[in-house]
Amino acid sequence: MAGFRLIKDLDETEERVVRVASQAYTIGDAVMLDRTSDSVDVVPATSASTTTNIFGVAMQTVASSATELLIAIVTPRQTWTVESANTANVSHNYQRMLLTDANTVNNTGTDNTTDEAVFMQTGAAQPGTTTIAGQFLKVANVTA
Repeated sequence: MAGFRLIKDLDETEERVVRVASQAYTIGDAVMLDRTSDSVDVVPATSASTTTNIFGVAMQTVASSATELLIAIVTPRQTWTVESANTANVSHNYQRMLLTDANTVNNTGTDNTTDEAVFMQTGAAQPGTTTIAGQFLKVANVTA
């Protein structure tokens, strides 16, 4: 399965139905807040997503005609597995990483210190594959 998969949550996972428009979503897609539209709550996460706007992960697959989507709200106390752009490597543990797209992390082997580094690898979930484990880096009310 591509995308993010929740494997551990130290708290109760909060799920919420949010408004979407003109976009298909697959289970495991990360979403970010849409702060420009009054009629849409979230849009697909991208490599430009920031720690202030990363918001959740799709818990259902919907067509582009859908107006609502069930998501799991992300917190720093959760552990997720996800596909990475490169082979999983334990030397990348605790490095902060950008997303490649809504369901892949870009594990370049270099710690990224920008506010677009929304994921931190904490383990190579399946060494020798492209599956890593880690946490979303979530902060609020911060401007760069």
